[in-house]
Amino acid sequence: MKYIEKDKHIPQPDYNLMWTAIEKEAYKRQVNLQPSQKTPRYRMKVVPMSIVFSCFLLVAIPVFAGVTINWDKIGGRSVTNALNNGIGQQYDLKASSSGVTMSLNGVVTDGEKMKMLISLDPKTDLTQYIGFATEKNTITNESGAKEKVYDYLEYDPESQKLIGIYETPDTLKDDKKDYKFEAQNLIFYRNREIPLKVSHQAGDTIVTGVTQYPTIHIESVRQASNKTTIRYKVAASPSDMDQGTPYLVVHTGGQEKEAIPTLMPSEGSDLYIEQVFNMTENDWKDANLHLSYTEEAKRISGTWTFDFTADGEKASEAIYTKNLHTSPEFQEKTGVTLEQLVVTPLNIQILIDEQDSLKQGNVHYKTPQLVIGDQTITGVWTLKGDPGNYQHLFHFESPEWYKNWSDVPMKLILKDAVIEKRDTSKNWITLNAPKKEKQFTKLNVDGFEIQFKYYTEGENLMVESTSNSPGFKKVSQTTLRINGKEVVPEITPKGMVSTGFNLDSYKDIPLDETIELNPGIYRYSDPSRNAEIKL
Repeated sequence: MKYIEKDKHIPQPDYNLMWTAIEKEAYKRQVNLQPSQKTPRYRMKVVPMSIVFSCFLLVAIPVFAGVTINWDKIGGRSVTNALNNGIGQQYDLKASSSGVTMSLNGVVTDGEKMKMLISLDPKTDLTQYIGFATEKNTITNESGAKEKVYDYLEYDPESQKLIGIYETPDTLKDDKKDYKFEAQNLIFYRNREIPLKVSHQAGDTIVTGVTQYPTIHIESVRQASNKTTIRYKVAASPSDMDQGTPYLVVHTGGQEKEAIPTLMPSEGSDLYIEQVFNMTENDWKDANLHLSYTEEAKRISGTWTFDFTADGEKASEAIYTKNLHTSPEFQEKTGVTLEQLVVTPLNIQILIDEQDSLKQGNVHYKTPQLVIGDQTITGVWTLKGDPGNYQHLFHFESPEWYKNWSDVPMKLILKDAVIEKRDTSKNWITLNAPKKEKQFTKLNVDGFEIQFKYYTEGENLMVESTSNSPGFKKVSQTTLRINGKEVVPEITPKGMVSTGFNLDSYKDIPLDETIELNPGIYRYSDPSRNAEIKL
């Protein structure tokens, strides 16, 4: 049994999963800010062109020459905004290798990151591929210090080129330095999907016939609320590192069903994956599984090198900061203390401190928005810094660049509030003696009815939690109390997609003792906690 005494002993979130979710959400919301494209390959919302009030003076300089490429579609709006306003450096540098020309179009820094605008012209049909990357990217400063550079490339049908944002830590700051950027080997990827004509129940091992992922072992299959949750391990070499992003596709009743794969923590090189399909138990039994994955389709070996000089003085001078005031009413309602507004050439950050008391209820906002002038932009909650010393913040991409940010009216809107609580001072119910057959009980907590099923599975006590109450999100982790001591379940990884229920497993429980159950950590929506404040 695992006993707990205080909130601080509750298992902490898996930050690798958190960062994965944050990065996906950040990119998705950046995409939603961009103009729509003519091809269905890019699904983006249409937003009106920005209107600049005459009272907000924009810096007038020659427009960035690389504007013939629409960098917005890959999240490059802030970079081009900065370059159009004389912040950072514009280039027209080209390097050719193996018949492919790479261009370095611009570089902008903001004290934390350096972002480079890159385009490539491979002189080949790019529409037959689904992904692209340069295999190894490094940047070296004049002192010889070398840093990795991370790339994001995408096909631009308008220019028929690959365009990308390459990112590395900002080692320039407010200095002027010479750099050498080097990219090696251009890789083209394509999707593959193969049928798996075998049984697919828990415990089955499927031989795929694919060298990259030779076997799939199904760990578990569970059904609840017309959802089927499958967890499986995909055999992979240590060098794969999930580069092929394998996942299962289900074919049933003449339809193809996909579900977002969540990569779970796992020992060794095998990939441990969870998927939640919207399908019943009978549909699952009749389904045919396919394995979908990405493979390298083509490789162009080459090296592209650029020598350039970057000056961070203007970027450093352009950073605007403002200390923020939080009223007691706003703090009590949101659990958020506003600390500082930071406007950089690449983004807008609102640094915050958040109340951390599960007993009172932590407030999480799914949709933070920032009103700048007459424009409303949606951002994300995120973290920066090192583990153990994270800074919480709301992150936004600026739609415009103003010469004097102190004159720009701003308002922060916090929407879609979700409360996360754990209160073991109340909300207990005594269980009947657990047995192999499922037994049922329920609790009313904060106006929500939560249903529980409990039963033994081997030597373990299993507890399932679910709720059909409107606004209730989920139970994340139940708690037991035995002879006055609280017991938490075994720590098992959980996916990012809701399964419709929570399943906890308790080991070494004395079944002949009095066992009490508490919902533990649970989440629910609370629109009354939505708020807005002028900055």
